[in-house]
Amino acid sequence: MYYFIVNPGSRTGKAKKLWAELEKKLAETKTEYKVTFTTIQNNAEKIARKICIEHPENKRIVVAGGDGTINEAINGFTDYDSFILGYIPIGSSNDFARGLGISLEPSEIIENTVHPKRFVRVDHCLVTSKDGCISRKFGVSSGMGYDADICDRAQKSKLKKCLNVIGMGKLVYYLIGFITIFTSKPTNATIIIDGKRKYKYKRFLFAANMNTKYEGGGMPMAPAANPYDSMITSCIVHDITRLKHLWLMTKIIKGRHVRYKGIEQITAKTIEIETDRPFTIHTDGEIIGKSNHVTFSCIPGKVRMMI
Repeated sequence: MYYFIVNPGSRTGKAKKLWAELEKKLAETKTEYKVTFTTIQNNAEKIARKICIEHPENKRIVVAGGDGTINEAINGFTDYDSFILGYIPIGSSNDFARGLGISLEPSEIIENTVHPKRFVRVDHCLVTSKDGCISRKFGVSSGMGYDADICDRAQKSKLKKCLNVIGMGKLVYYLIGFITIFTSKPTNATIIIDGKRKYKYKRFLFAANMNTKYEGGGMPMAPAANPYDSMITSCIVHDITRLKHLWLMTKIIKGRHVRYKGIEQITAKTIEIETDRPFTIHTDGEIIGKSNHVTFSCIPGKVRMMI
């Protein structure tokens, strides 16, 4: 039995067209299914939780939406052993799909949903704050500082909504990223790796903690990240000038930024970060609050997925 969670607002309604095509395929193959459309923010989380509770039998849950929609669903799942997860990427960034090698072509998406080629176990990650106010799972990334500030401003941007209409919403992230370079304020930070190794920085800008290598619509922020290795990879940026920060932005596109001083790529089971002041935190592009003391960790092989 298939249970579909569809965000009809993803990519300004293109989800509706893709769903209509998929529905025809389901009818042709006489596949049993139920569909629920999301209507408001965090709706996918509630729907996913409800499916897991009310239908404990083995099933396939397929989420159609962007990185924000799959993030909501991940945080709603309760019994991971009772389902196999499928994903239809129809957002503006689609970094979760990109990181797992899921096709972005509509015809391939439809075919693979009904006749999946392979099944894999995929890691999820978790961010928690020391005060207990933040606890959130993520599939792509969770950032603290500069990249979270970009997400925060992009969510509030009217320009992003306009550009989404023509499928160019991710351009807003580049524009806001450029502007934020000149407004971001570094601070002192202590980073502890796997509860043992300790590093101190005087001009900490941000840490992008990655499950997959891409964020921001295809930027390989952490080229070493692997969603199957039971680890989390952090790209830590510190002690660089605004001019160097601007220059490094040109290197991120091909993942070459990690070669330069002031950029560190660390892979571990847990990464704990404490800063002198609260920093904005995001999970998969969605703002979840501010904190000055958080821990990022990996939940190995948490979910079975059809790819």
